[in-house]
Amino acid sequence: MRLPPATNPSVMLPETIEQHVKLSETAAAQLLPKCPLAKEFQQARVHHPVLASTGCTKDFCQAGRALHTDEPRIGENRAIATVEKEAQGFLEELHREHFFSTDEAFTSRLNSVLAEIRSGACEGAMRENRQQGTIGGNWEQTPAELEFGIRRAWRNARKCIMRSHSDELKLCDMRNITTSADMASELLQHMCKAFNGGNVVPTVFLFPPRKVNSRGPMIWNHQVLEFAGYEMEDGSILGDPVSVELTKAIVDLGWTPPSPKTRWDLLPLVVMAEGDVPAMVEVPSPLRDVVHIRHPRYGDEFRQLDLQWVSVPALTRLGFDIGGMQYTAAPFIGWFMDAEIGVRDLADTFRYNVLPDVARALGLLDGKDGGLAEDLEDLPEYERLAVLSRAQTELTFAVHWSYQQAKVSMSDTLTSSMKWCRYDDEFKAKHGFRLPADPYWLAPPQGSIIPVWHRGGAPNYQPKPMISKHVQDPLKAWEREKPDDFVAAKHRIVAKMRHKRPALQGRSTTSNDIPSARIDHRLRDAPALKDQIPSEPSINALRTAFEIDHAAIDGHRLSMSVYFCSAGTFAEKTAVKLHGRLSDLSKSIPGISVCSSISPLNQLNPSTMGSSELILAIVSSTGQGEVPTNGCQFVQSCDKMPEGEVKVPRTSFRYAIYGNGDSRYSATYNGAAVIVEQRFRKLGGLAFAEGLYHGDSAIHTTALQALRPWWAKLQPAIQDLATDSPKLKRRHSDEAGHGHLFEPANYQVEAKSRFRLRSQQLLDGFKKANVVRMSHSLRQGYQGTHLVTLGVKDSLYEDLSCIQVLPINSPAKVRRALRALGVNASDMTSLDKPDTTNLNHSSFLTEYIDLEAPFQELDWLALFPPATTSAINQDLLRSQPSLDSLEHLHTTGCLPADDTITQSICLALPPLHPRTYSVASSLTYKSPPAVKQLKSRSSAPTFNQLDILVKPYPQGRFSHAFLAGPTPAPLRYRLLRSSASTLLTLPPTTPLIIIATGAGFAPVRCLLQRRIAASRASSSASSAQHSSISLFLGLKPADIPLLSDILSEAAAEGLMNSMAIVSSNEEKVRVYDKLVEESTRGK
Repeated sequence: MRLPPATNPSVMLPETIEQHVKLSETAAAQLLPKCPLAKEFQQARVHHPVLASTGCTKDFCQAGRALHTDEPRIGENRAIATVEKEAQGFLEELHREHFFSTDEAFTSRLNSVLAEIRSGACEGAMRENRQQGTIGGNWEQTPAELEFGIRRAWRNARKCIMRSHSDELKLCDMRNITTSADMASELLQHMCKAFNGGNVVPTVFLFPPRKVNSRGPMIWNHQVLEFAGYEMEDGSILGDPVSVELTKAIVDLGWTPPSPKTRWDLLPLVVMAEGDVPAMVEVPSPLRDVVHIRHPRYGDEFRQLDLQWVSVPALTRLGFDIGGMQYTAAPFIGWFMDAEIGVRDLADTFRYNVLPDVARALGLLDGKDGGLAEDLEDLPEYERLAVLSRAQTELTFAVHWSYQQAKVSMSDTLTSSMKWCRYDDEFKAKHGFRLPADPYWLAPPQGSIIPVWHRGGAPNYQPKPMISKHVQDPLKAWEREKPDDFVAAKHRIVAKMRHKRPALQGRSTTSNDIPSARIDHRLRDAPALKDQIPSEPSINALRTAFEIDHAAIDGHRLSMSVYFCSAGTFAEKTAVKLHGRLSDLSKSIPGISVCSSISPLNQLNPSTMGSSELILAIVSSTGQGEVPTNGCQFVQSCDKMPEGEVKVPRTSFRYAIYGNGDSRYSATYNGAAVIVEQRFRKLGGLAFAEGLYHGDSAIHTTALQALRPWWAKLQPAIQDLATDSPKLKRRHSDEAGHGHLFEPANYQVEAKSRFRLRSQQLLDGFKKANVVRMSHSLRQGYQGTHLVTLGVKDSLYEDLSCIQVLPINSPAKVRRALRALGVNASDMTSLDKPDTTNLNHSSFLTEYIDLEAPFQELDWLALFPPATTSAINQDLLRSQPSLDSLEHLHTTGCLPADDTITQSICLALPPLHPRTYSVASSLTYKSPPAVKQLKSRSSAPTFNQLDILVKPYPQGRFSHAFLAGPTPAPLRYRLLRSSASTLLTLPPTTPLIIIATGAGFAPVRCLLQRRIAASRASSSASSAQHSSISLFLGLKPADIPLLSDILSEAAAEGLMNSMAIVSSNEEKVRVYDKLVEESTRGK
């Protein structure tokens, strides 16, 4: 590409770019006429006109080297032509991604950038030829451009296997910080936020770019969290051998190591701004908190080994090369892959070399070589390899298990490999070429059992933007820059280290909000996301508009396709297992065929779906109930179709969706699956086997567990469809609504299967409980939050956990339903539970049906005489409680005395769904009664009590219909873990800033009770030092008395540093306004 001239800046318009693409393709074809990958290479070259060197030549390949000799570096001068070319290439990439709204906007931005580069140009030595020349100046990138740049640089990082998360990378823009002391404190402050209590938010902390003819800001440490390495008098190393040189330099700078020294001493952070002396700061908690490596089967053995590692990786000696700009200090935080620690950091012979110790501790040498082997070196090589491999496997497993127990983000090698392969395959399918990959770094240490091992590393190229090392070593740079009066400077540095501690409050200079470690307030009695999405035409309306065309059955074959979308690997794993079962099923049923492989949902073309096709989709939700990236394109394609083009086709496809959500987040539970189902309906799809099955990852944690209940529903439905798979044709409008096409036998088979599946979910882990007391009576019209105490028998629940409650129907309402249906309570239904026992109508209506919810489908009306059906207000049946509908049909005489109709209506009644709340009490706050009873060996029943905070909702199923009754009936419950439980891993001295509103105070109440109990249990003044809690509450005036007791107790125990309560007010002052007040920040 020709660069715009300085005197008359102009740009390459899209037509010119297209011509360039064609020329590049022709040139590539001429250069590589026989290479099978020529087309892929040319596509990569077209999309990345600015490529950096990989160090390889046609005669010498460096693919087998860990570090290439000619890898690009940051921290060096570049010719103005190079800077302009890279800036233009970066802006053109932004333009291809529709960053600029018009060509004119792109042209204007490019011209201003080129002018800025030229205005800052000056003379200097260039790296390209070591000659003096004109060096390109800097240009200021916008935060949006910069965030795109860091994400694209991560995607282009050919040594990283975690790049599928590149679009999740956040930018913490700190380009306004220019002193070493501020760099250190701000970095640690914002890194604590990104750590997010262990649920790591991948973030880049970006400091000012390097100026021309200078080194730029630098960080001494290899990582923010790094263990010291001490060279002992006998020449041995205590600690991490790779840190020996750095440790010496930091000690020389003024750091005093702890006494006695250990192999797990964290080094302080040392940063060096451009033109400033270094600043040294100790790492604060929670970043100091290491993960102790334990093993569930070898507890004592690993405890004696005393292995540990830092919680997160935060690389600091790499920078970003974006559009000609060089960011030399840009540390970024992510999460570990287990093999990084278990196979490399702890196991490498030039690092901690712990595998021999692990082998001895686990007894792997016992009995080897006839019992004569005392060490690994005594074994023959093949046995030594077997022992080391076993030790390595157990160590890696222990690492992953320990991080899970500590609730700190971690990925395993197999999952990371699968995600990378899928991400790379999807990229190639979309763009025609693969992402750059360096096989030395991507090949897993476990070898061929990991999928990526078989892929090699083609193609190995390096686009820009990119992540690069600095051309200078920061320790050597300091030696060159060290002032003559270093002794005086050293005292100043140590003084800064002692007094410039990183605060966990203060100003924020981020360009994007980074979620801080906070308690999740979404677990409440709120309407589900699926109820907030505008409804599309119901499946029943589509169903009544079609009739079965049995004449078209001959020659028909049911074709099944499996799709998935997920930010992780769960949906893909489930899809693989589903595909395997479908393939086995197709061998025994001649009427069906199965796609050759599973595909991401983005590969489903909305315009090609038609009759004889059954689409099965596994859809996971991400973020706030959003559709993952590999399903967004499908949703967008559906949304782009004009309403006039979305018509109910003559023949339509069928669909079934498995929604993989977490019921602990009720407001967004299976939000992505709901969105995808809405698009299927919009395209005219017919729901199959209920359409959307709501899976729950809070219960089913593996793909096999998730698939079993869904498959129990799918398999018989597929078999029925395959043996009588009708095509559908449009019915005349005057025939719609008549019941002669309804087949009650088939309907009841499907409905019974649905009930059996649902009853299994309701029985899974649910126990009986009762309401002990409530702070206020809901019948008195009290509008504030209610404190509800539940008797949960002998359950010892975990602090900061969640509880799901099933508000079963009261006896009075069940009697009304029985009377309306005309059945006796003791009469047996035709249904059976998963344990094969039959149900009577009383149990069925009490424990499995939601009498407060409206009917969801009305197919059973087809059994009524046409005259009766036309007299029934179907809109009313779909809007009012089903109990009211039953009584209305009974009193108007519309319910025929027919067992088949009664059974069909029972099967159509809406199922009961659980409601999720945060636990608002701690068992440590008061000795559990169960413990007292056990001590006295009493046979009397024992009950633990559990508190929840319930915000009343008009017509809310639990907060209104259940609790407002004369005497709340018994209910069912089960306990679940919450993301807020990560706070339990923090030491009791950890300072906390807590923000809560309304019923969201529940986990805060639990935490305060826990801290109060710990404070009271302290037996000495030294151990009574507990953390200071800064609490900011947004409450309705009616809620304040409910919480005053626990707040007063916490204050009396000295747990509160500051507290601000903001009640509802006309001035619209919010709790967040209090948080940023100057007086608050000063505390």
